[in-house]
Amino acid sequence: MLPLFCLRDPSRRCIIAQSGEKRTVVMKRVFKAEMWDKMQYLFRNYYDRMMHCVLFYPAPLDEDALRRALEFQISHVPVLHSRYHNNFIKPYWVLQEWTLDDALTVEDTDDLEGRAKAFAEQRIPIESNVQIRIGLFRCKERRALVFVVNHMCFDGGDLKYFVTQLAKNYTVLVNGGEEMHIKEGTRAYDAVYSGLSEEDAKKARSLYRNISEVKSKHTFPLTPASDGDVNRIIMRKLSAEKFAAARAAVKKYGFTVNDLILAVYLRSLYDIGVFKEGETLTVPCMVDLRRHMKEGGAETGLTNHTGFMTVAVKGVGKDMRETLDIVAEAMKANKQDKFLGLYSLPLLHLAYTVFPHCLSEAAIKLGYDNPLIGMSNIGSIKPAEYSFGSVAPYDGFYTGAVKGKPYMQLALTTFEGEVTFTIAITGNEKDEEIVNAFFDVMMKNVDEVIKCA
Repeated sequence: MLPLFCLRDPSRRCIIAQSGEKRTVVMKRVFKAEMWDKMQYLFRNYYDRMMHCVLFYPAPLDEDALRRALEFQISHVPVLHSRYHNNFIKPYWVLQEWTLDDALTVEDTDDLEGRAKAFAEQRIPIESNVQIRIGLFRCKERRALVFVVNHMCFDGGDLKYFVTQLAKNYTVLVNGGEEMHIKEGTRAYDAVYSGLSEEDAKKARSLYRNISEVKSKHTFPLTPASDGDVNRIIMRKLSAEKFAAARAAVKKYGFTVNDLILAVYLRSLYDIGVFKEGETLTVPCMVDLRRHMKEGGAETGLTNHTGFMTVAVKGVGKDMRETLDIVAEAMKANKQDKFLGLYSLPLLHLAYTVFPHCLSEAAIKLGYDNPLIGMSNIGSIKPAEYSFGSVAPYDGFYTGAVKGKPYMQLALTTFEGEVTFTIAITGNEKDEEIVNAFFDVMMKNVDEVIKCA
């Protein structure tokens, strides 16, 4: 099939299909791939490009209202029912025919948690006509609602928006209303500058420094990649009581929750031998760039606006108290940086603008170092925001993409004060044992933090 531009309508292309002597011209609406769409596609070399949200409810949901709300939202987010074409000059999306049954699975199960987790571990094929999968699982009175979304469409910030807006639209319907809403607008990367002053925006657009360059090459001790590896979301919960005690302990010394989590993480990596005292370990942490945007991105379409900051430590000290001091000092510059997360965006934009796509991807690969070890604090799930009508969730979590070895990332979500830690990897049972042993070390170090009180 050969795509050609139609002169009479720049928003469409002619797709010419030839079979023997028969030629058929089919009109399909297309729209360009934005910078982060292309960058997330490049990341296929490092992870599965999926995001995940799992929610558990104590009572049934109105399935008709859920279907209507889902159909409304997916239909109003074109990228969710499109197929990506990695054209070597300029990639683009093509709208596809679809039905809700392409995206929604409804099943009965005797193992609600296990079935929900298994559904979340899937990967949506790039050639799919829909870029989202939703699972509704029924176990007696309880329900699980699971979302898997192609990261090329949008990031964790907008996945949270999509799910909470679904809850709002569903609630409108079950209360007898009809008026549903979902935000629509630009998906361009440069909307990230919309909340900055003219002077700051000009400066931000000149931040060409490549902060992905990490000199330390420490890796998490997973087994070598093998054909038997499968997607695994490995979880561990930290009770609300212990988390509250740890927060109270660090607050006495002026440390933040992010200081606490990062200190426990880094200390635990040190304890299992990822790096040694005197060696530098650099951990990139995800940053929601909507902090820089007008109205927090409420006026844009659903897209990616996530950057990262780097935290580098040289050793972790003799105990958790010293680790907290070291991490807080390492975080100080980031906390004071009003351009946090905006570095490298102009460099990426330049690469995608100056070169044809095939060359820009090659150039970016040469200069980009994908983090071998990372962390993402996805934030809290507030039950009221995830209530479908009068039914509020009793548990839930988000996790990011499933990393391919040797890459790994710790993600965490808070629900009613309880923390769910996840490490999502493509691995085997031995890797799962290694990750669970690491979670044991993290729990021990949380206990050490509590002793600091």
